[in-house]
Amino acid sequence: MRWNDGLSPEQEAVAKHTGAHGRLLAGPGTGKTRTMTGRAAYLIEEQHVPAKEILALTFTRAAASELKNRVAALLEGQAVPQVSTLHSFALRSILRAGAGNRLPSPIRIADDYEERWIIEEDIKRILNLDRVDQARDLIARLSADWETLAADAHDWEQRFPDPPFLGAWKEHRMIYGYTLRAELVYQLKRALEEGAIELSNSPKHVLVDEYQDLNSCDLSIVRSLARSGAELYVAGDDDQSIYGFRYADPGGIRRFISEYEGAADLRLTECYRCGQNILTIAQFVAAQDTRRVEKPLAPCRDSGPGEVHLLRFEDYDKEALGIATITRWLVNIRRIPIDRILVLVRSDKYQKFSDPIRVAFEAKEVPAAKVEDPLVVLESDNGRIFLSLLRLMTNPTDSLAWRELIRHRDNHLGMQAISSIYEVARSRGTTFYETLPLVAETPSLISRQGWQIKSEYEAVSGELGMLRQGYARMENLFDFTGWMLGEFLAVEGMDDILKVIYDVISENAVSSIENLLHDLTTPIRDAEQVRVEGRVNIMTMHQAKGLDADAVFIVAAEDEYIPGRAEDTSIDDERRLLYVSLTRARSYLYITHCTRRTGGQKHTGRNSGSETRTLTQFLSGGPLVSIPAEEYLYNLQ
Repeated sequence: MRWNDGLSPEQEAVAKHTGAHGRLLAGPGTGKTRTMTGRAAYLIEEQHVPAKEILALTFTRAAASELKNRVAALLEGQAVPQVSTLHSFALRSILRAGAGNRLPSPIRIADDYEERWIIEEDIKRILNLDRVDQARDLIARLSADWETLAADAHDWEQRFPDPPFLGAWKEHRMIYGYTLRAELVYQLKRALEEGAIELSNSPKHVLVDEYQDLNSCDLSIVRSLARSGAELYVAGDDDQSIYGFRYADPGGIRRFISEYEGAADLRLTECYRCGQNILTIAQFVAAQDTRRVEKPLAPCRDSGPGEVHLLRFEDYDKEALGIATITRWLVNIRRIPIDRILVLVRSDKYQKFSDPIRVAFEAKEVPAAKVEDPLVVLESDNGRIFLSLLRLMTNPTDSLAWRELIRHRDNHLGMQAISSIYEVARSRGTTFYETLPLVAETPSLISRQGWQIKSEYEAVSGELGMLRQGYARMENLFDFTGWMLGEFLAVEGMDDILKVIYDVISENAVSSIENLLHDLTTPIRDAEQVRVEGRVNIMTMHQAKGLDADAVFIVAAEDEYIPGRAEDTSIDDERRLLYVSLTRARSYLYITHCTRRTGGQKHTGRNSGSETRTLTQFLSGGPLVSIPAEEYLYNLQ
């Protein structure tokens, strides 16, 4: 295959840009990923740039995997450039060169489960807080200071609003030896500035996808790469910046031309996804942001202008039944494949919005699924034991892994034993792991449970030896993980866990325990969920980023939810989130809203406790008129 196979003339022209930094503004459905793929292949095939001198950075792991697979298919066996998320790039750089003495060594990233069930819970106990939410808020404030670079202030620690928390967290991370994921990119930035890290084999070409989703800290890393001599090629769309909760800065892509002197302003204007009617309402929403970069976007497809309907229901029961009825019509009459239909909700805490829709789908015999993180099966006791043993196979001194095994194994030990080990570690200045052999040697260090801790430490140490022997004699990770779960751990109902593991190994060509652990513990979150085949997919609006469908329902498009409680610049995030959701649709777009919310839904949204609901301000007064749903359904039948 040639580098430009499948590219339109417009896409080919912008993919070939070289000689200066470039900003590619690419709206929804314009083929941004295809163009980025073509550019990477063009650099290698036509410009003869060695693959090792090209670095592609993406916002999500799924985007990294897609881009890498597409480039590999185009290059047909040639060396492929390095493609990774910014966090993975930061981790690799720090692992390769260290980060001074600011991070516990060896580098160990706490995963989401450990942040929630170990770090937040422990901070709550240490500080005697009333609720774990308070600990979570303090950690979020810490992360915000890294992401916004507020932590760069020389007196930052003195100005941090809660010094006791800062002290408790530093002590906790020393004893358990972890680094928070939110800290990675910031520490790479600091290490680069201080000369603690010099990027070996600095890339000559850096491609950055979804540039609008980078925050101030992320952007500083990109600047460092440019200062090292890299030619930047960044792609994105300020209208699709929806991660304000992690301080994503749409201003980054807006300012790019002025920040990087001589940078080319590249555009993709042909939309291959949405019909004109869908684009019209989407652009009406986007145009309400006066700071956006103006960009033409024209449909380039031959399957019609698309249908758009804004339907008004009396309550959520009628709304759910109406969605199910229309879906049956789409499948039976319009012959839309069922898994090419998306139902999007702004948020779905306790499934208050998805459950009524699923019930209505069942009544209409429509297969449906609420899209979930496939790695959630690893949050069971058996899943955490499995992950912790894998971690200890790669690093026997991993304190968090030892802590999890003590907590989840059937050993009659619990939080009292863990707290006792922690106190010994704190008093002696040791890590949690370093304390375990001390207790095994002198069980009286912990009066009540010292002998049980000794027994557990020795039992786990023996099991690790048997696991290493098993790994050495197995031919591959498929065989080893199957044996480990099925025979060694004898996990009941292991099929779900094994399926996730096998999928990860296959999709990412994983060949080592270290890489398997990375892929199993890297969060998917809302940015990259997996669509369920053969079913209507119900998901949040954030989860739909990067997807498209023949038919899309946007549910509860009411001001109480969109923008809901958002204030100031967060309102812009909500408007952009609606724009992204609207532009997932190819042919059919249904926007529903209710005049009142009853039952559990009454206690949701900005006016919780009141039944009254109103159409979102982002659609009010626009080209799309709200009509009674009964009228549309009657005509449909």
